[in-house]
Amino acid sequence: MAEKTGNTAKLIYDFNTAAVCEVCIKGNWYRTTPREFRSFDGERRLTEPIKQPGILDRFEDIEFRTDPYNGPVYIVQSNVQVIRMNTNTIVTNPYIEVNQKSLTNSNRT
Repeated sequence: MAEKTGNTAKLIYDFNTAAVCEVCIKGNWYRTTPREFRSFDGERRLTEPIKQPGILDRFEDIEFRTDPYNGPVYIVQSNVQVIRMNTNTIVTNPYIEVNQKSLTNSNRT
């Protein structure tokens, strides 16, 4: 049998993954998966119900709370934290050159 190689570590999620994960790109909010949310270097927010809805509760009656998220930023599919630089991109690898005019990603770790 072959040994498992590659990404075998369990990813760290420092937030409620059942919440609605949203990221802001150019002033618009987009819904995303928790995996992309934890690796997005920019403005992020979580939306979740204030209390657990009951069986007979109507969706219109459920109150939601939206909070900005200022937790750590991780490289995609790893638990390596990087410095937040607000590039509004998903951090894939800090050592790869990126075509950006504002900041280079080589100094993140």
